[in-house]
Amino acid sequence: MPTFLIFRSGSVIETIQGADQRKLTTAIENAVKLAGPAKPVYSSVGHTLGGKTGSSKPTNFKGFLDALISFFGLYFWSLFSLDAYGAAEGSPFNVNRRPALQGEGTGPIKRTGAATQVGKKLGTISDFSSN
Repeated sequence: MPTFLIFRSGSVIETIQGADQRKLTTAIENAVKLAGPAKPVYSSVGHTLGGKTGSSKPTNFKGFLDALISFFGLYFWSLFSLDAYGAAEGSPFNVNRRPALQGEGTGPIKRTGAATQVGKKLGTISDFSSN
C-alpha cells in the first residue's frame, strides 16, 4: 500500500496511506500554503541573452592570432623532428622558453620530469619484490 509523507523542516507533518487522489492533492496544497510565497532565488538583477553587461571590451584578434601561430608552429616543429620533446623545448615557437644566456652552448637540452627516465629498463612486478 503506498504511503505518502509530507515533510516540513525535517519532520513529518502529514501522512497519507493509500492511493487517495483527493487526500494527496489536499495535503500538497496545504503544504504549499504553509511554505508561504515564493522568494527570489537570486539577489542580483541578472542579464538577458545578448544584453549589455556594462563592460564591453574589444576583441583581441592579435592575441588570438599569436596563440594560433604559436600552437601550430610548435606542433609542426616537434612533429618533424626525431626528438619531439627536445625540439619543442628549444623551439622558437615555445612561449615559455628562456632566452639562451651568454656562454651557454647549443648542446642538448636538459630534460625534467618523466622524460629523464628515457632508456630505463621497465621491469615486472617480480623485479620489485627482489630488491
